[in-house]
Amino acid sequence: MIEPLKGGAAASGSGAFSLLERTFIHVPMIGPKREADLWRRGYTDWDRFREDHPKGAFREHVVDWLEPTRALAKLPRAQAWRLFPGLSARVLYLDIESTGLHGDVDEITCIGTYDGARVRAYVPDEDDLRGFADAVDEADLLVTYNGSCFDLPFLKASFPGVDFARPRHIDLRWPLRRMGLRGGLKGIEPQMGIFRDASLDGVDGYLAVLLWRAHRRGHPRALETLVRYCLEDVVNLEPLMVETFNRLAGALPIDIPRIAAGPRPEIGVRADEALVASLLGRRSYEP
Repeated sequence: MIEPLKGGAAASGSGAFSLLERTFIHVPMIGPKREADLWRRGYTDWDRFREDHPKGAFREHVVDWLEPTRALAKLPRAQAWRLFPGLSARVLYLDIESTGLHGDVDEITCIGTYDGARVRAYVPDEDDLRGFADAVDEADLLVTYNGSCFDLPFLKASFPGVDFARPRHIDLRWPLRRMGLRGGLKGIEPQMGIFRDASLDGVDGYLAVLLWRAHRRGHPRALETLVRYCLEDVVNLEPLMVETFNRLAGALPIDIPRIAAGPRPEIGVRADEALVASLLGRRSYEP
C-alpha cells in the first residue's frame, strides 16, 4: 500500500442535517414537480408532513414511505447526491485503474482511495490488499465517477468477500448528467472549477494501461506515475462531490446548508513527465 499523505480534511457540513428526511421523490407518484410543490406548501420534512397534511388516501400513501430504509431502497440513482451530508463523516472516494475494460479477463492495476484524512494507493501485485477491504468495511458511503459501470464490477470480481452493497454509493456520473455535464471526468472537472497536475495532461485510461506495461517491463518510474494518475482522480472526487451537492441543493425550493470541501491534499508521489511525453507521442511502450 502506498500512503502518500496523512492529515487531510474531509468535507464539512452539519452532521445533524439529513436531506433524506426532507425527500419525497422516492415515493411512488411523486416526481420532482410534486415534491417541490409539497415543499412550497410547507411540508419541508417528514415530520411536518405527518403532523400537518390533511388526512386522506394521499397522506396515508406518502406516510407509509417516510421511512429511511424504504427511502434508501427507492431513491433514484440520479438523486443519490442527497445522501452526502448525512454520510460524509465516513466517506470513501474511490477510483481504480485496470489493464482493460472487462472484469472477467482484465485485472486491476491500482486502487486509489481518499477518506478525507488519508490518500492511499494499493497496487495488487505488491501490496497486502486487506487494508483496502478494511477501508470499505469502515465506510458508510462510496463516491465514484462511473463506478457503477466500471470500478465496482471490477472490485466485486476481485474481492468476493467484501460487501460492497452495504455502504451507500453515489456515482457522480448520474447527477452530473442531470446538470448537463456528460463525458469523461477530465472533461467535466474544469467546468466545475477543478484542475489537476499539469504533468499528467493528456493521460487517459489507455495511457494508464501503457504505464502498467512499462512498469512490468522494468521502467523505474512507471508505477509511481500510474499511482499519481490514479490518485489525481481520487482526490478530485471530493471537490466534485461537494460542488455537485451545492449546485443541485441550491436549485431546490428549500433552504439547504452549503457544504465546504477540505483543502486539496498533497500527493506525495510524482509523475515522470518524460515518460508521459514519450508514451503520449507513441501511444505504445517498448523498452
